[in-house]
Amino acid sequence: MLPGLPDRRLSNLRETLRLGWRELALYLAAGVVYVAIGVALPEFLFSWFVAAGYLLLCVVALPALVRLLRR
Repeated sequence: MLPGLPDRRLSNLRETLRLGWRELALYLAAGVVYVAIGVALPEFLFSWFVAAGYLLLCVVALPALVRLLRR
């Protein structure tokens, strides 16, 4: 326990850090897959709209779909 922090604030801090790491991992995974697709299909990297759509799909739409299907 950190001095001066009550247990509740410490648990909220841990939850916030855990969620931050999950989001970072999601962005890193999307980036790795994007680069792998770009190596296989270089013309995929040339369109800014395709890149923005891909990021939106991987970081927003797919996690929302997974949460919806888990219910």
